[in-house]
Amino acid sequence: CRSLDRFDEKENVSNCIQLKTSVIKGIKNQLIDQFPVIEPWLNQIMPKKDPVKIVRCHEHIEILTVNGELLFFRQREGIFYPTLRLLHKCKF
Repeated sequence: CRSLDRFDEKENVSNCIQLKTSVIKGIKNQLIDQFPVIEPWLNQIMPKKDPVKIVRCHEHIEILTVNGELLFFRQREGIFYPTLRLLHKCKF
């Protein structure tokens, strides 16, 4: 079963892009629209000075990372979903 395969960065990641400030603002606004309760936490989750990257994986999956920490993921320009680690850390 392919879904039970272990994630391998070399095989599953197609590229990694550091986002510009304007793109980060757009993503933050999208996250606030999707999850209004996240607004007080957002600057703590995604500090302004820290680099935000999108890791593009195969099968049109994108992972939003800050300082190497996986925060949100989405498929095909869809809505962002928080990772379980983020949900346990912030408890919105």
